[in-house]
Amino acid sequence: MPREPRESCNLDTYIIDDCGRELTAWLGNTSPQGFMAECEEKFPLGSVIAIDIPGRGCVKGEIRWAVGWRFGALILSN
Repeated sequence: MPREPRESCNLDTYIIDDCGRELTAWLGNTSPQGFMAECEEKFPLGSVIAIDIPGRGCVKGEIRWAVGWRFGALILSN
């Protein structure tokens, strides 16, 4: 199955973790179903976070892969 096209970006934003902390983040790309970002904290796989995506607002995402501080997440339905 082909991968959805990604829209590259280079934006500073923030993430709210499962404890309610607002963390500094960088958004690297988005797609209709997910995004890739980096954060000042590392997240375990399966973590649910909220991220502010310009043009989409604050969305929830589930961490699907992580390498160091960089991770990819699936956007969850609201």
